Amino acid sequence: MNLEGIKNYWMESSDEDFDTAETLYKNNKFSPSMFFLHLAIEKNLKALFIHKNKTEPPFRHNLTTIASKIKDVNFDKTKLKEFAIISTFNIQTRYNDYKRDFHNICDKNFADKYLSIGKDLILWLKSQMK
Repeated sequence: MNLEGIKNYWMESSDEDFDTAETLYKNNKFSPSMFFLHLAIEKNLKALFIHKNKTEPPFRHNLTTIASKIKDVNFDKTKLKEFAIISTFNIQTRYNDYKRDFHNICDKNFADKYLSIGKDLILWLKSQMK
């Protein structure tokens, strides 16, 4: 598969993951919803990485790390802070000792906030590929 095909794969897969995040949210599965939100943003960052760098993205899950390696895109402090917070959802939803604590803070209000932030980030990332 060529780079354009790989980029398109990341974009399509991201859309599916965001849809999954919203479906889980609607079913009151807030912490799994945040895991899929992280995946959706990660995949958009990887698509943008390909678009800007003309090479495959690194094998990383930390959103801030991926963003820092993308050429010619200025990520403001707010976006970098949001990436840092959302990156923790990857760990906090996978491992039992973290999962319990995350489940306790990840209520509807928390999920509302981060689904909204995540949607805005995804729209902004997509706008950087035009």
